[in-house]
Amino acid sequence: MRPADLADTTNSTGAVRVSILVPSFNPGAHFEPAIRSALDQMGPHDEILIQDAGSTDGTQDLIAAFAESDPRVKAVIEADDGQSDALNRALARSDGHWVLWLNADDVLVEGALAAVRAAVDDSSGATVLTGDHQLLRAGGEVVGTYRGRPIETRTLLRRSTCASFSGSVVMRRDYLESLGGFDTDLHCTMDYSLQFRIAETAPVQHSIPVPIGALRFHDASKSANLWRTFLAESFRLRQRFAMSPKDRLLGLVGTVEQLASFLVFRIRLTPAYRRVRGVLRD
Repeated sequence: MRPADLADTTNSTGAVRVSILVPSFNPGAHFEPAIRSALDQMGPHDEILIQDAGSTDGTQDLIAAFAESDPRVKAVIEADDGQSDALNRALARSDGHWVLWLNADDVLVEGALAAVRAAVDDSSGATVLTGDHQLLRAGGEVVGTYRGRPIETRTLLRRSTCASFSGSVVMRRDYLESLGGFDTDLHCTMDYSLQFRIAETAPVQHSIPVPIGALRFHDASKSANLWRTFLAESFRLRQRFAMSPKDRLLGLVGTVEQLASFLVFRIRLTPAYRRVRGVLRD
């Protein structure tokens, strides 16, 4: 499906309507900051679709309170088959023209949705918007800000992560639906798979030069506990989408870099590392 075939990106009032997909399962204390970070900047026509798998950590009480106080919060609590399935269920309930994925332990950076609306106005014909992102410690302290990159196959093969953080990628809803949504065969790298499929279709992309999403790293996160699964799934995706010997070599380099990044990730979060890095940059 070409971008020109997709529906208009505004509603009848002329406002850009954004649907924020939030899969959740026992996110703990990080849930409330995640939802508030979105609600504080959503417009009256936006919506946040929470798909909770039956949390038992008090999250259901928060969901009920948010939904009762704000009609833009649309929540469903039901068993699912994992994060991808939860995202697909939320996507099926959405009706915004643009879709943003917010994990229940991450946050939207202040001013993110204003930047998205400005980008939609400035980028006629764009189907995918890619922004920068921040990395947070468990307590919310900013480790650093990182630039998003255009979603292209060779970038994905070579890099140790997605071209742009999943929480900083905004796309037209019907385009995401045309790609088949999120891959339910994957436990950790559904965002990586999606970006490979985006790259295959070569949509018109537009870069937003400010942070949109912020990734929170904490002891209970998948990144902290399931790095072997990340590595294995990423390797298989690189092999699937590598179309030439050069591509396969790039994929091997990306896998090695990804392994190294997992081994040093906790060190990178320490203040001492940031100070040393700052001195070296100076």
